[in-house]
Amino acid sequence: MSNMRILLATEEITTRPDRGLLVFVMHLARYLNRLSDLTIVYADGNPEEGQRALKILSKNFVVTLDLLQLLRMESFDIVLYVPSSSFNASGLLRSVTLRTLVKAPTIVIALQHRRIGKLHSLFSRMRTPELILTPVGELSLGMEGLGQRTGFIIPGFDDQIFKPVSPEVKARLRHKYGFPPDQFVILHVGHIKENHNMQVFLKHREWGRDIVPIVKGGDVERSWLHRLQMAGVIVFDEYLDSMHELYQAADCYLFPVSNPTGALEFPLSVVEASACNLPVVTTPFGALPEIIREGEGFHYIRSFAEIPERILSIRSGTINTAEKVAELSWDAVFAKYLKPHLKRLTH
Repeated sequence: MSNMRILLATEEITTRPDRGLLVFVMHLARYLNRLSDLTIVYADGNPEEGQRALKILSKNFVVTLDLLQLLRMESFDIVLYVPSSSFNASGLLRSVTLRTLVKAPTIVIALQHRRIGKLHSLFSRMRTPELILTPVGELSLGMEGLGQRTGFIIPGFDDQIFKPVSPEVKARLRHKYGFPPDQFVILHVGHIKENHNMQVFLKHREWGRDIVPIVKGGDVERSWLHRLQMAGVIVFDEYLDSMHELYQAADCYLFPVSNPTGALEFPLSVVEASACNLPVVTTPFGALPEIIREGEGFHYIRSFAEIPERILSIRSGTINTAEKVAELSWDAVFAKYLKPHLKRLTH
């Protein structure tokens, strides 16, 4: 596949991702760059050195003159499009446009829940992509109902850095980040927003006297930042290069999000926490229950009132969450869920 010419289109790509979708795009670009002759077209961000990346997309216009010029001069075997808006109507329209202009098989990757509406039905009558890869069951069923072919894909994790550490390393990391050395640290990584159920952390004193919650925010609503800090929650609201170290320094990971638009359908932070062998308490969000079975330190909750009980169970039980995601490294995920489609559509 090294001679395959792939066009990867996305509204944003960066080496400093602050949310799950951008982490996915960064690792997808790395994988495709190793696998093929890759060209990236984007609207905003900071691609990695060593990749051919052209800032010729627009967030405001479906097509640009620079993109048209590229496609007049060069041909591609296949197009991959990862819309930053997941697969709303504008994402579908751009995918139709790319499929029409490039004249090559097109795959769209949509990682987050979006409602299927009338515009989806309208655009589906046009020259639509050959395949939509998504972990969102409702999106898949809706698009198949409109005559579109769909497949499955999920995010993975970087197995070079997200891994368990020894008690000695954990102690050093706790000191590095100012975590209380003798208290039970519960971590959450995600946007600090209303639809992320941040109110759960305001009741952390009910979980145990020695429990300290720490929240690492991406997008931050300042009002919620203030409320969390006033409640005694430690908040990191700046970008960290070594995000894996926060997981490795913590004692437990809590994912309280229930709004289907609040995170990727298969939340990246839950996978990364598990890869570090952190015990996890999470809502049965999206595709999680389909992929990760409960037990050995991995707990699904249906009510936030269950949190104290789950924490007690974790503190006295066996933890083996790393084994649950052992086969979900980025290379393994892309090899299983993407590579076969690349081969099929280009032969």
